[in-house]
Amino acid sequence: MSKMKLGLLFPPEHTEEPIITKLVKQGLSLNILKASISQGNKGKMILEVTGTDDDIAKGIDYLEGQDISIKVYTNSVIRYEEKCMHCGACTAVCPSGALVMNTGSWELEFDMDKCVLCGHCISACPARAIKNFEEVLR
Repeated sequence: MSKMKLGLLFPPEHTEEPIITKLVKQGLSLNILKASISQGNKGKMILEVTGTDDDIAKGIDYLEGQDISIKVYTNSVIRYEEKCMHCGACTAVCPSGALVMNTGSWELEFDMDKCVLCGHCISACPARAIKNFEEVLR
């Protein structure tokens, strides 16, 4: 089984379609991390998708066939270790526990699998040692 995070941007005409139901019927397990959808407007959603590589590929093919733009998130945030002060400010705002302090070494640890792409850590970091992956690519 594979796990992947997908960002979806779909046109207004697809806000009333049962996209999630169709993905589940293709054998995928889904966790909606973020969603902003209103009828008749563009929809945005970030999903964590779990399934076989073939099922995930079929799900992506289905979405692309519906004119839904897809962004695969392989990294949600990038930590600059050399800038990090290990102050823990980001851990206070991380709702998923992806950022934690190692109580043995008192160093910050990051678990990408737990990250829900909320971005709270980026604004909380006083050293600006955490960046959004898309920011780095600009």
